Parts: sequence; structure tokens; C-alpha cells
Amino acid sequence: MLDEGATLLAQGEESRAARTFAAAAREAANANDRAGYGRALAQLASLEESRGEAEAASDHNREAQEAFLEIGDGAGLVQTFRVDGFLNIRRGEHTAAAHCFAKALSLSLQLDERLVLSTLDQVVPAAKYLVESDQVGGLLPLGAALAQGVESAESGRLPELGDFAELAATVAGVFTPLGVMAEEPDLEPPGRRSLAARATHQAWLVDAMTKRRWGLAALVRETLHTKLSFHEELD
Repeated sequence: MLDEGATLLAQGEESRAARTFAAAAREAANANDRAGYGRALAQLASLEESRGEAEAASDHNREAQEAFLEIGDGAGLVQTFRVDGFLNIRRGEHTAAAHCFAKALSLSLQLDERLVLSTLDQVVPAAKYLVESDQVGGLLPLGAALAQGVESAESGRLPELGDFAELAATVAGVFTPLGVMAEEPDLEPPGRRSLAARATHQAWLVDAMTKRRWGLAALVRETLHTKLSFHEELD
């Protein structure tokens, strides 16, 4: 049923997919299948969040999180933390959203490189949304929290995920200076240039490390020019 729901979702049949995920959750509950129950509700919550159904998404995501905590499903928890992040962005609660994404990233670094990349795959569009919706200041808590998430995972991080931790920290380094520039409009020119250079340098590093997976250099350039009134060309 979960596969069927995912197929329907891929085909754009959102309402049918939602009904299928809800039915899967009921079947799992009747069978006392906590893993299946959590997965079904997590998928339903993610779909509801994407459709702007914040209250239903929040309720189902909380139930999924409780199920995952009960059975120790780390990957499931990562998914629910990310949904919480998007829900908080919808509410305009940037700091809360940042902490949710940081929790997802920290736990991912202790589990699986695919979870790290899938988390960053959702963080970057969230950052783009903040830029495009004139909420550039929201990048400050996002960058700071991601950096803290990488640091907090240090002791429990899988040794083979060192490169992924470096990538995540570099992504965080793109957002923080842009957020500072947005929050401190009266910065002196040298300070603005230093922050702009930091964000640009980090963005090019990410693009190089990922062969432009997210194109962060272009996002930084656009943000500097259109949102932060910084038109100087940097070396």
C-alpha cells in the first residue's frame, strides 16, 4: 500500500495517494505494525505539508514521530524532523525550523550518507524559499543551526561520513553570512564585502564538491544582487 501510494503521488494523484497512505496506517495499526504505521503516517504528513494542510500534517507527523521513537527507527525520525522544519517555515518560525533541520542532519550523520544528502536536498530548497520570499534573515538561524548539528554529531558520527560532514558544514557556511547581512543592514562596506566573499567562497566550494548539485553560487549571486543590494563583483 505504501508503494501504491508512492506511485500515485509520482503520477500527480495526490488525493488518491493521501487516501492510500491513510488506509495503510489503519491496516498497520490493526496489525500492530508500528514501523508500517509510522511510515504511512510520515508519508501522509509529508504530502499534507506540501499541500498546505498544516494542522493535519502536524498531527500525523507527531504520531509518526512517536511510533519511530518507540521502535528506535532513526531514518523515520529524520523524515519527521524534516517535515517539522517545513511546517515551522510555513508558520514563519525560522529558528524552530532551523533546529528541526539541524536535528535531521545530526541524526543523518550518525546513520547513512543517503540520509545526509536527502536532508540537504530539502534544506537547500527551504533556503531558496526564504530568499525568494524576502525572508533572507531566516538564513542566519538556519546556517548556525546546521553548523551546530554537524558539531553535535561529531562524537557519534560514522567515520566514513567525514566528507559528508564537511559538505554539510560548508552548506551552513553559505547561509550564515547572507543572514547576517540581511539582519544588519547598516554594516560598513568592508564588513559587507567580507561577508559576501565568505558566502560566495563557500557556495563555490559546495558547487565544486557536488558538481553543482544545488547551484548555490548562482543563488548567492542572485541574493547579493537582488535582495541585499550588494553589486560589487568579487574575485
